[in-house]
Amino acid sequence: MSDLSELIKINKNIEAQNEEIIRLLKKIAGEDEQTPENVVVNQLKPFPEHPFDFSTLGYDDLEEEEVELPDVTEVENPHFEESLDIGEVYFMQDFNPFKISIKNNELIIDNFDASHEASDYYFAEIVVNELAKNNKSFDESTVILPESVMGNLPLTLEKCIAEGAKKVFGPWKSMMELLNAPEYLQTKLQLDFYKTEEHLIERVFKE
Repeated sequence: MSDLSELIKINKNIEAQNEEIIRLLKKIAGEDEQTPENVVVNQLKPFPEHPFDFSTLGYDDLEEEEVELPDVTEVENPHFEESLDIGEVYFMQDFNPFKISIKNNELIIDNFDASHEASDYYFAEIVVNELAKNNKSFDESTVILPESVMGNLPLTLEKCIAEGAKKVFGPWKSMMELLNAPEYLQTKLQLDFYKTEEHLIERVFKE
């Protein structure tokens, strides 16, 4: 078992123990455990009289902002399953797949989704430059994730799987996001994490 998998397992055990401790403390204190029926009843109780007038509040003031999530279902033609030529690298930005390459000393970015433009490809560019310099090709189904993925790592990994990725290099700072993420992300993907650009090159070209 990897260190990360062991850490996730320990974290889940701690969460379960904390929930049991809270339940027992409530029981000792004589508090009844709240059932789903109790929750509904409590929510339906009328608000007490309040000295302030809420009638001037608009509906938009109380409505929670909706967050649009990307579609991470299987795609018809996964982009990351195609083999890569010398000096080509796949990367993901904002849940969208891209390919960066060097052709005739020119940096080219293939945008698989015409509605999005790439802006965070610094680490992918570092790798592709190193590949071109050494006349090497990248392993197919391998993806570089930028630092902007932090905060959305689990969902980004699901999108990578849907696009046919098998191995992913991601920023070290985002690794802790896997603690509460589905475990299958680690079984379907070979995950590696980089701290700096030098560390990324070392991880990519390790024997």
